[in-house]
Amino acid sequence: MAELKQEFVVAQPREKVWAVFQDIETVVGCLPGASLTEPPTPNHAKGRMTVKLGPVKANFAGEADIERDEAGYTGVIKGSGIDKSQGSRAKGNVRYALEEADGGGATKVVVAVDYTLSGALAQFSRGGIVEAVAAKLTEDFAANLEAELSDGEAASDAQPASSAPGGGEAKGEPRSGKAGGSRSNELNALSLIGAVIKGWFRKLFGAK
Repeated sequence: MAELKQEFVVAQPREKVWAVFQDIETVVGCLPGASLTEPPTPNHAKGRMTVKLGPVKANFAGEADIERDEAGYTGVIKGSGIDKSQGSRAKGNVRYALEEADGGGATKVVVAVDYTLSGALAQFSRGGIVEAVAAKLTEDFAANLEAELSDGEAASDAQPASSAPGGGEAKGEPRSGKAGGSRSNELNALSLIGAVIKGWFRKLFGAK
């Protein structure tokens, strides 16, 4: 298996970030291209990952088993998926750990992924393309997670849901991670690669 390692920092306490990581729907909603195909259980989820490569669209359907170590703030996600239209398969294990940062006021998330790709998309496991896309995907996930946590803080400071205008519980827009959600959630890998290539050129020649 090939291996990827990524890390990022969220400006929220570890306990708060850990709580969000236990909400599968929220985590999937923060991951570009991912969505659930049915309601998850605490330790199992079924969903899909849609990736667009120019005119080619791969739609991986799969499932994952989730293990957690609350005492160590770590977890393992074991998943696999198949795209029948492109004849591609993906399988991998995601290990994550949450570490306190900035004196406890922030959280460093460390992620290690062992994966295999086969079929038409296996060519992207060479030449550093997967690593580049994973870096940008991690960046987007971190930004979405930060926004999710910030929105949660804003909601807690607002009026209680039971006092929403018109009575009843206040409801927000459907999250893309939820099963049956209507919002489009497609990962355009070509645009991600383009963004990464621009970053490479900035490093080589310096920002103007």
